[in-house]
Order: sequence, then structure tokens, then C-alpha cells
Amino acid sequence: MWKAGFQVFFLAFILSSIVPAYAQDKPDLEKLKVLIKDRDAGVRKSAVEDLGRSEDPAAVDIILPALEDGDANVRSAAALALGQTGAEKAVVPLTRLLRSSHARDRKIAAVALGIIGGAEARQALISALSSTSNEDRESAVAALGNLGDPEAYTAVVRMLTDSHTFVRSSAAVALGRLRDKRAVDPLIGALSDPDPAVRTGAALALGEIGDKRAVILLEKLLTTEKNENVRQQISVALEMLREIPDH
Repeated sequence: MWKAGFQVFFLAFILSSIVPAYAQDKPDLEKLKVLIKDRDAGVRKSAVEDLGRSEDPAAVDIILPALEDGDANVRSAAALALGQTGAEKAVVPLTRLLRSSHARDRKIAAVALGIIGGAEARQALISALSSTSNEDRESAVAALGNLGDPEAYTAVVRMLTDSHTFVRSSAAVALGRLRDKRAVDPLIGALSDPDPAVRTGAALALGEIGDKRAVILLEKLLTTEKNENVRQQISVALEMLREIPDH
């Protein structure tokens, strides 16, 4: 009896210690509204990050103006925080940031749009694929892969023929993330790309898509591929494909 009573007392004591701690951890939005306008960029950045973690829908409107902050680190934190919230109302401001004159802004905006998703985000990223900047095209195609949206397939597969190696490689990886079996034949073609980074990405993607049509070709390539990194990725892809049960 005494033991049971002690256990109840002990549990009550533990809960009384934990509950206030949780209450203190909940962000104070009013305080963060002030801190996000602080003169110190580091303080503003921390406030933005706290808002992004708050899981409070009201935080979105507080974060949005920080996309135009004079400090690049604050703008980046704001874009990522908005991505964390998944708020559709952030898509239009992030699309504007995607056209910024600063390369870092454009890259982070693409990442955030790839997290939020939706038709508007997808279209903004597809438009960015026509950029003359190699880095912008690479960021956009990677973000489209993160969407996991089959509607992005046509735009992404087109980038397998881009003039820049990293764009082609990112496109191959993105196709793997989309897991669209229409990509199998184009990715098999990408295994003949002159750049090993593209071949590595194509092998990875074929393993992730999981279509066993690729097994015979990958086995053949394993004996002819000269690049060690590509061979390793082909081996990994083959393991993934062999684990898939036959139907």
C-alpha cells in the first residue's frame, strides 16, 4: 500500500517537473515578433528559426517579411523556416525570391519550394529550369525531385540532356526520387553519359525506381565500367533490385 502511494507521489512529482518545462519551450510569438526586427542579424536569424519550429500557423505571417531582410543569412533562414511550415501562402513570396539577384537566395528558395510542394511550387521550379545559370537549373531540378510529384516527370527527364554535368546528374537522382517507371529507359541511356557523376546518379535512380528491367544491363555494365564509384553504385542498385520479389 505504502509502495503504491509512493509511486503515485513520485509520478506526480515527475509530471509537475516536466509540464512547466514544456510550457517554457513553447515559443512566445509576441517576443519573437520583436526579436525578428532586432538590429543584430544573428538575433533576427535565431528568431526566424524559432518561429519555423513553432508549429503555430500564426508564425508564417511573422516570418514572411524576413524574406526581404538585408542579411543573406536571415533570408536563408526565413526561406527554410517557411519550407518547414509547409504553408501554401509562402509559395508566391518564395517564387519572387527564386528570381532574386543573389544566387544563394535562389538556391534556398528552390529548396523551400521543393519542401512545400503543390502545383504553384512545381510550376515555379519548372520555370527556373530555363535559367541560364547552371546552379539555378541544378537547384530547381533537385527540388522537383523532392516534390515526389509525377507531374514533374516530363520537365525533369528533359534535364538529362542538359549541357552541364551537375544538372544532368541531379536530374538522374531526381528521377529516382520521383520513382516513375517511365524514367527507366531514359536512365538506362544516361548510363552511357561521358561523365561518371551522371552514370552514378542514373544507377542510383534505377535502384530506387525498382524496375527489374534494368538488372541485365546493370550486370553487364558492372563488368565494363572503369570508374570505381560508378561500379560501387551499380552494385548497390543491383542489390536493391534483386531484393524485389518477382511477380
